[in-house]
Amino acid sequence: MIARSERARLERELEGLDEVEFLTTLRWIDEYIDEDLPRLFFSPVLVQLWAVFESAITEISKYVKEQQGELRSIEDVKRGANDFDRIEKYYEDVLGFSLIQIDGAKAQLDMLLLARNAVAHSNGRIEAIESKRLSRLHEMERRNEGVRIGSHYISFYIGFVRQMAHTVSSVVEDLIRRVKEQYET
Repeated sequence: MIARSERARLERELEGLDEVEFLTTLRWIDEYIDEDLPRLFFSPVLVQLWAVFESAITEISKYVKEQQGELRSIEDVKRGANDFDRIEKYYEDVLGFSLIQIDGAKAQLDMLLLARNAVAHSNGRIEAIESKRLSRLHEMERRNEGVRIGSHYISFYIGFVRQMAHTVSSVVEDLIRRVKEQYET
């Protein structure tokens, strides 16, 4: 809907251009609608989804820590590839509580973290994404997992964003349910 109205608005401004300017501008409009708009709308949502997930699992870990009388916190876990890895280790090694029990959710959350980092650390600019991460994103694109790598920017399709929102919601709801079963019965 937004893409159609934006395309119509931009195409109205093409009147009076010569053929070369018209075709050049039309090509720019196509790129803007296909690459820039999805990136501008959906990419920030991925950053927000990760923030919601990270905040939720951190707060839940504090509750479990209090219930167990545990003195160590997430900050006491020094090893891990990233903060998510450290939080997983904290749940498993310190709290003795599984963070994720839904099949396939860990892989989905790893994809969300990869997408989030591509947006948050480089604003989706391909030239600024480290080669190892970019290779993983290319692989996601080849597997049709909702990633589009354009000429300058990476963007994500709405289906990918919806899937990530569903995964975050499912994992957090499942974790809350299991914590309640363990500590509130």
